[in-house]
Amino acid sequence: MYSMLKKIITEKDIYRQILLLEQLLNHSQLTAKELAEKTGTTQRTIFSDLQLIRDYLPENWELDTDSNGIRLITDGNSLTNDIWEVFLPHSVSLQLIKQLFFTKELKVSEFLAETGISYETLKRHKNKINQQLAPYQIKIKLTTYQASLTGAESAIRIFYHRLLLPFTHNNYFFEDYSIHEEHYLYFLTRELAGDTAVDTEQIFGICWFFINSIRIKAGCRIDDFSYDFNDSLFKLYAPLLQQLYKKEGIYLQSSDIFFAFFCFLESWNYDNHLGSQVAKILTNDYLFLLEQAQRTVQEIANELQLPQLLTTNLTENLLLLLLKYAESPALSQQFQLEYQELLIQHNEGYPSLNDNGRKLFEGLPQFSTIEDTTYFVNLFLLLSRQAISSIHSDTKIVYFIFQSEPAWKSFLFQELTDFLGKRVKLVPIEISQLSTAEIAEGTLLVSNIPLDSVAIPVFYLSTTPTKNELSQLIELTSSSYF
Repeated sequence: MYSMLKKIITEKDIYRQILLLEQLLNHSQLTAKELAEKTGTTQRTIFSDLQLIRDYLPENWELDTDSNGIRLITDGNSLTNDIWEVFLPHSVSLQLIKQLFFTKELKVSEFLAETGISYETLKRHKNKINQQLAPYQIKIKLTTYQASLTGAESAIRIFYHRLLLPFTHNNYFFEDYSIHEEHYLYFLTRELAGDTAVDTEQIFGICWFFINSIRIKAGCRIDDFSYDFNDSLFKLYAPLLQQLYKKEGIYLQSSDIFFAFFCFLESWNYDNHLGSQVAKILTNDYLFLLEQAQRTVQEIANELQLPQLLTTNLTENLLLLLLKYAESPALSQQFQLEYQELLIQHNEGYPSLNDNGRKLFEGLPQFSTIEDTTYFVNLFLLLSRQAISSIHSDTKIVYFIFQSEPAWKSFLFQELTDFLGKRVKLVPIEISQLSTAEIAEGTLLVSNIPLDSVAIPVFYLSTTPTKNELSQLIELTSSSYF
């Protein structure tokens, strides 16, 4: 299932049953005890929920229980989507969010009649949902007559994009999906072929295409905001996007045209392969941004003594990052709401990159309206770390002191080397060599014999390592952005 959707489900029993289904879909078989532990409930509740799930399961799906545990089985032609189509409608909160997606104002009396709940119950659901909507700066306004989503229309669409992206291929929200998908893929593969070609995240872009189309048809237009009518990329792609939306019976106007363009730009991949006309525009018409990107990459290369950085795609990637912000700082600030988990800075190994990112951001006066640089700096860190890793991976040294039969030691060393991956360098040494070994921050020692007065952390491994020991070793040696 999907994290954003689960946050919207306010009914505890439905939420619990969906967690249960999730576990059964992700594991071939689990015991009631394991299910209880994974879902944070009791075995008694598990058996009660399983009976409800068994009653609701769609055709060709069934719960099988034997002495080894519980499993969810189906024939080869059934889709997981069939389960969600049966279970999701039981959530009043999700039905409310779904209906508000398709209309500007929802008639409360009709919704209460459809769901069979009271107005007071609906109010309680509304209050719980609004707690989840608060970070997106939108909320549900409810009266006895109607319900509506309040807040900037752009923020409403950003919320729905995060909610519905996993459902882009799912007819639960998007009916006649294949027809709409065909329109967008034709736009990408035919209309943008050749000089205007660009690599994009297709599902990301298709979801935006659906959301914009549905909200415009519902009479929910983007609020007016300033943008540059003469921007080179906008002038190139706006006519093509207008033709695309016409296939949905939509005539893009004023701010909706630019918003559709901005959504399309947000779907562009980094490390891109651009058509010749697009590459020429980026080089010639955004020279100031390009120079800022080049200067920053040169500074990082000098600071890290890493001249190879100039041969990576980092300059082009930073130019695209700057361009996404420069096209509309106001929209960029709102789009930061979609992936709020990236607001947490984390940068192991290259702390100076934070300063490089902030300096780049602050050197562009058009970004001055964006007060919080955290999101930009995190994207900057991701692109920079990716470029650095393409030159050489950050490796953690793990010394290996192991006393055993030589053939087993040699075999185990190779198995551990493969198991720990390329970011860990496993180095076999003897106890006598330890005093002269190079010890850097994060160095670890793995041994199967007791070691006294050692200056670095020691992880003790059995002569025949257990699964639990190997899992702990992975946690100790993993080094990444996360």
